[in-house]
Amino acid sequence: MLVLDRICERWYVRALLALARRDRDHALVESLVPRLDAIERELAGPTTAPADRTSALATRLALSRTARDLLGAAIAFSLDPRIAPHAEALGGPVARRGLSIAVFAELAGLSPDDGRALVIELGGDHPAIAAGILAVGDDTVPASARPYRVPHRVLAHLVGDDRIDPELQLVTVDPAWVHDIAQSDAIDALGRALAGTRPLLVVVEGPAGTGKRSALACAAHRTLVVLDAERCGRAGLERGLVALGREALLLEAVPVIANVDALVGEGRHPLAAFLERQRGPFAMTSTRAGIDLGVDRPTARIAWRYPDADVRRRLWAQHAVTATRGHGVRDAELEPLADRYRLGPGTIARAVASAEAMHEAAPLDGKRLAAGLRHNIAERMGGLAHRIEVTQRWDDVVLADDTLDQVHALIARVRHGRKVLDDWGYRSKIARGTGVAALFSGPPGTGKTMVSGLVARELDLELYQVDLSQVVSKWVGETEKQLARIFDAAEEGHALLLFDEADSLFGQRSADVKSAVDRYANLEVNFLLQRIEAFGGITILTTNLDNAIDRALKRRLAGHIVFAAPDDEERQRLWQVMTSTGSAPLAPGVDFTALARQFPTMTGANIRNAVLSAAYLAAAESARHIEEAHLVRAARAEYRSMGHVLAEQGRRP
Repeated sequence: MLVLDRICERWYVRALLALARRDRDHALVESLVPRLDAIERELAGPTTAPADRTSALATRLALSRTARDLLGAAIAFSLDPRIAPHAEALGGPVARRGLSIAVFAELAGLSPDDGRALVIELGGDHPAIAAGILAVGDDTVPASARPYRVPHRVLAHLVGDDRIDPELQLVTVDPAWVHDIAQSDAIDALGRALAGTRPLLVVVEGPAGTGKRSALACAAHRTLVVLDAERCGRAGLERGLVALGREALLLEAVPVIANVDALVGEGRHPLAAFLERQRGPFAMTSTRAGIDLGVDRPTARIAWRYPDADVRRRLWAQHAVTATRGHGVRDAELEPLADRYRLGPGTIARAVASAEAMHEAAPLDGKRLAAGLRHNIAERMGGLAHRIEVTQRWDDVVLADDTLDQVHALIARVRHGRKVLDDWGYRSKIARGTGVAALFSGPPGTGKTMVSGLVARELDLELYQVDLSQVVSKWVGETEKQLARIFDAAEEGHALLLFDEADSLFGQRSADVKSAVDRYANLEVNFLLQRIEAFGGITILTTNLDNAIDRALKRRLAGHIVFAAPDDEERQRLWQVMTSTGSAPLAPGVDFTALARQFPTMTGANIRNAVLSAAYLAAAESARHIEEAHLVRAARAEYRSMGHVLAEQGRRP
């Protein structure tokens, strides 16, 4: 602060001196000159250089002597309230918005040649302006009259306040952070890429919440200053980039743009211009691999993956110990979480925090941690998929034995994935993704959606149904972007993703492309095929139109289960199951066999509708029981709604 005080005093005295010379007050000039000489000798002394933030900032910007003086004058003008009235007296009302070069030239006593040179210097891509250290107030006036000011954040830094811009985040090296062997190799590669002063762009590509920022901090051995592109969006990108460059310069930190894939499209233009101005290494993180950043700069792309199961267990234990103040959770309860959910440290930390907030009075255990994990997926889905409450039980399912066997095999594929893929070594036989994607096809009402919910419940997962109205967009590329967001959320493995009526998205590609509509429809299916193949979570697709699904997709499926229309015996069981609730007053002696034969094309959904209608009929008539006659009347009404013609029955008296 002492040096900054002397800088302010220097330019205050210079403002007084300029006014005295303009007013030809020779006595005042003679009294001010010795005072100014003493201040400038003090500032030029050897004791001021090492600890002075203002001098250090000017050195990092590699400013010329004149530009360094301009920065000092602008700092004093912005910080010291005594100077502004004198600057206004020298430069007129425009001085209220900042210090112009014309006023600075008079304060500093610049020659006309030096003043013109400074105007030209600041007119280009000057480092102080590009870094946000000097802000230009009004570029509509002549260049020599443009006001320059120093932003409040720079002034705060110079007086010792290191609270960063609220849009940014600081990431420091965490000594307790754990990672596996593959991640250690990636950190070594990052360290080599970030070493030196080469203008290299380093892109870390991997799933969200897996520790990409921590890996960068560990590799650089320095603090990171991070701009989250997903949070600032395209509207706030330019302001965010200025703040990022400024903070990186002030704190000598590594600048990082996180989630840069959110800017693919129009937002790349200010990003490309910003990157071209960066002189040293610069880092980005992305959840998508190989995105086009639109920059002509050497780039190093480093793949970052989920930690292995052992590291995930240690991360669960580490965060749980912190949350429970040293008590921790038993390893026997953490191992299933580590095995089932492919997560990174960020997602695990959020899950533990959610579990702790929901169960403040109760100790944490595996079940509560899993619940905390599931509460965080809705935010990731962003309204593109909705949670479905599963109320049915396996007792409600009536399927052919071979179909039920296929469903149980699908569940086993998920439940025993680690044993088969890792312990038995079959992961090496799989080209890309190790997730489970299945297709349920068959006529409407045969139980496809209900079984999807039961599979989710059996695996202790949440069921999320994709809202196609929110996903499909008329804008090119938006549908793929929304689908990528859904798959990224489901990738973490703590939700089962349901695409109902999947033929609308996964339809056959057209070989005869006649318009742009056909071309972009093919591109959407191509993206889906690639994403399904690389997927690591659980997805179920349902369709009534088996032949409409693209054949290439069927090859990528873990299972294709056909739900056939029920036969006579299955319909009889469906009538029995649907009418039995434990409390419904069903009349004894109902002939379910006759009902099954009388309405041979009914599926489970039709029978359910008929049973509910019969119950309402009985309630409306204040009947003591739900009689077979109620069931027949309701079934006939349902049959007519299905488009069938029935023989007329006699009128009821």
